[in-house]
Amino acid sequence: MKAWILLLFVASLRLASAPEVIAACGCPGGGVPLLRGATLRGNDLDRVRGGCAAAGATVELQVRQRHFHRRSSLPVELAGPFEGVCINGCRWTTIASTKADPITGRFAFTDLDGQFSVQVLSNQPSFDGLDGLRTDLRVRSTDPSTGRWTRWTEPPRLEAFEIDWDGQEGSLATLEARIEGARRLHLTIADGPDDGDEPTVELDVDTDTPNFWLQHQPGPATVLYHRTGTCSSPVDNCPPEWLVQLSPAIVVDAPAFQANSEYPFVLGMVTAS
Repeated sequence: MKAWILLLFVASLRLASAPEVIAACGCPGGGVPLLRGATLRGNDLDRVRGGCAAAGATVELQVRQRHFHRRSSLPVELAGPFEGVCINGCRWTTIASTKADPITGRFAFTDLDGQFSVQVLSNQPSFDGLDGLRTDLRVRSTDPSTGRWTRWTEPPRLEAFEIDWDGQEGSLATLEARIEGARRLHLTIADGPDDGDEPTVELDVDTDTPNFWLQHQPGPATVLYHRTGTCSSPVDNCPPEWLVQLSPAIVVDAPAFQANSEYPFVLGMVTAS
C-alpha cells in the first residue's frame, strides 16, 4: 500500500459536496487580484474565482505543475523533496483570461476543463516515491486606464509535506506539513470512499478548519502541522512566532462487516493562497 500526496496552491478547493472555503481578506491595492476559490470536475480544474482586480480589468490565469518525491520525515526542505519530473517543463502556462466585474472587480474563470485539462490528482501511486503532484496557480490583471499589467501573484512557500503512515490497515495516518507566506490554508487527509460519519464507522476524511490566524499576521507567517501538535525541536527548531497545529488524521480501515472498500493508498492535500 502506498501513500499518495498532492499539493494545490489555490485559495480553496471543493471535492464532491464539501463546502467551498471563501477567503474573507482585504485587497492588497493597486488592482492586484486575489485567488479566492477553485472547484474540480472529477480530476480536472474546472473553475477558479477571485476578486480585488480593477473594475472591468482583464484578468489572466496561469498554471504550472510538477511531480515530486516524498520524504520519510520532517523537516523537508524545498530544494530536496520537490525535485522531480516537470510537467511542460515547469513553465508557467496561460490557460484562461476573463473580464472582472465592472463594479466589484470580482472575476471567475469557468469551464476550464472544456478548454485546458489541468489534472490535479496523480493517476496512481508510483513505486519509486515520485507520488506527489504540485499545482501552482497565479493571476494578474490590467489597469483599464493605462493597459498595464499588475505583478503576478505569488504562491506560498511549501517547506515540508509528509504522510506519516506505516502502510498497514487499522493504523493511523497523519498529514504533516509546513507552509510559509500563506493567508489562508487548509489540510485534508483521506483513505478512501466516504462511507458515513456514524459513530460505528471510522471517518474516511479528516480536515482541519480554515486557518484564520494567518490573516492577522503582519508579515509572512509559518504554520507547522505536526502529528503530536507540538514542535519537534530541535528537528524543526520552531521559532516562537510559528503556529503549531495538530495534524489531521484518519484510521486507514474498512467499515465493519463489509468488504474492504478503501483505496490502496492514502491521499493528503494542502490548499493555500
